[in-house]
Amino acid sequence: MLAKGFLLDLDTAMENGLSTCTAGSWERMEDMMMHFKEMPYERVCYEELEGRYHQLMEELREAGDAEACMAVLRKRYELMADMTAMDLCYVRHDMDVNDAFYAAEQAYYDEIGPKLSDLSNQFDRLLLDSPHRKDLEEILGSYVFALMEAGQSGFDSRLIELAQEENKLLARYNQLTSNGTVDWEGEKRKRNLMTLIAQSPDRDVRKRASLAISDSWEAQRQELEEIFDKLLDNRRRQAKAMGFSSYVEMSYFRMSRIGYGPKEVAAFRELVKKYLVPLSRKLEERRRKRLGLEHLYIYDSGVHFPEGNPVPVCVESAPVDRAGMAQGAAADDRAGMAQGNAADDRADKACGSATGPCGAGDGERAVGSAAACLEATRQMYTEMSPETAEFIAFLLDNGLADVEIRDGKRDGGYMTTFERYRAPFIFANFDGTFENAYIMCHEGGHAFQGYLKRHEEIRERCWNTSEMAETHAMAMEFFAMPYMELFFGERAGDYRAMHLEDAVRLIINQCLQDEFQQLVYEDPDMTAEGCNGLWARLDKEYFPDKDYDCNVNLREGRGWQRIPHIYHWPFYAIDYALADIGALGYYRWMHEDREASWESYLRLCRESGTMDFPSLVESAGLGSPFEEETMIRLAEWMERKLTETEG
Repeated sequence: MLAKGFLLDLDTAMENGLSTCTAGSWERMEDMMMHFKEMPYERVCYEELEGRYHQLMEELREAGDAEACMAVLRKRYELMADMTAMDLCYVRHDMDVNDAFYAAEQAYYDEIGPKLSDLSNQFDRLLLDSPHRKDLEEILGSYVFALMEAGQSGFDSRLIELAQEENKLLARYNQLTSNGTVDWEGEKRKRNLMTLIAQSPDRDVRKRASLAISDSWEAQRQELEEIFDKLLDNRRRQAKAMGFSSYVEMSYFRMSRIGYGPKEVAAFRELVKKYLVPLSRKLEERRRKRLGLEHLYIYDSGVHFPEGNPVPVCVESAPVDRAGMAQGAAADDRAGMAQGNAADDRADKACGSATGPCGAGDGERAVGSAAACLEATRQMYTEMSPETAEFIAFLLDNGLADVEIRDGKRDGGYMTTFERYRAPFIFANFDGTFENAYIMCHEGGHAFQGYLKRHEEIRERCWNTSEMAETHAMAMEFFAMPYMELFFGERAGDYRAMHLEDAVRLIINQCLQDEFQQLVYEDPDMTAEGCNGLWARLDKEYFPDKDYDCNVNLREGRGWQRIPHIYHWPFYAIDYALADIGALGYYRWMHEDREASWESYLRLCRESGTMDFPSLVESAGLGSPFEEETMIRLAEWMERKLTETEG
């Protein structure tokens, strides 16, 4: 996914790779590009930014024509580029949530972020009400103004204190979950280091691992539910303050959903139930037979083959200087940059060795190590196209990826952009499973699209709504399929089949999350405890054959507590489902005409930010996810494709 910030808008600031320098300043910005570990950090001063914003708003009021307004906009781009330190802090804090310095800095930004959002909204309001709006729409495009209108409905000064309160709750959630550990065979292991064990070919091992992981979540249950109850109350008050009947209605404005609404999303979920749930049940039965089991239990859900899932077998081409590797980019130089001292040894700790959970020591040719996986990633994108070759060289040569699991590092993965440098950055956790390859395809898709748009002078055209951004990412997962031999060797075919099966389950699961959240936020009396029963009921509706056996934590409906999006980003989940329909459409198209599908994808990436999601899908030549015929064709094609693979 993409990182979230409260700098501009929940879905456009850090998340969608907004870069904010003008084309005229690009040469200067390119000259300033440096390795991630060398990027200086200095706290952004709110009072200074506030003063600059008010000055720009005064200039905008006095602008005599559209060109004068554009001159003010270019100054705003520079102001936003000067806020790059906020993005740097966000990433470095996520690299170690226990780092006291960056924890304090992030707390400061959590406090001023909502106030900056309000200033941004005030500036946008002047553009919306400008006497030169018609001429500005000719320059910026009408879609930019539609996004601004949605932003006005989703946030204003009435929400500043509530947003600050919400940020504190989410910081508490991050601290709690990032430090989650599992008791396993006499030692405590970071929770996301259990994934490989939970996918063991040995059924007894994965059963015990599943229960141990659930015990870990159960130990945090009380605090997780307390945080969510407070988030529910907070978001209900936000909706009331903005005059909405529920947080559901408000969220559609916050997500900048233009061209469709709750009615279309509900109809989409019903299409998924009608066509993809039956397909998923067939695929589960095939998987049961493939594994040679009489019955599938929850601890079997992550395993596709009796010998286990494919894992990275790529090997580094030569002994590696770990300190110079791209994934060692997460250096913390704040001691030298922010305080004027030489960088301390924490830079080496943050850079880390490139071993990862399945790697070897420094200088060894580690099979499936983080370094080897990044080397395979470089080769894949280099071979894919001239555009991707340029992109991956920029990303890895400048250390713009942090991929290793470390104590205190936040779980998950995302892409963000450092605006001052127009540089995409990938945050990931390589866990030794097939996810090592997957995440560099998915987050790589986000980063590639941001890189393609870096020369765009009108930065508002780089604003991606989340369903569009996820289409960039999920389509890249499928354009990368022909290169999986680089990661998995002779088991690349297994990965391709597994990924297609998982795509079906992913769409269904995201619809489950979306319906769950809609019902939660529509009920003014819903509590975290009540959410458990609701989740259990919907889970059975979307996955009727799922059997939790003796796993009480999951059987009683507490699985939703493991999903960060439900806490952090309400109503984001459906965007993955909508995007995956488009991504699968590209995969189908690839089999018919790879060149034409790739050209469409490049056009889609470049046109994003200029029109709404339904219009972009149509422009790209993809079927609308809201049309039944699209779902029928896709379900039939996937079943044929997977039947061929099984045979």
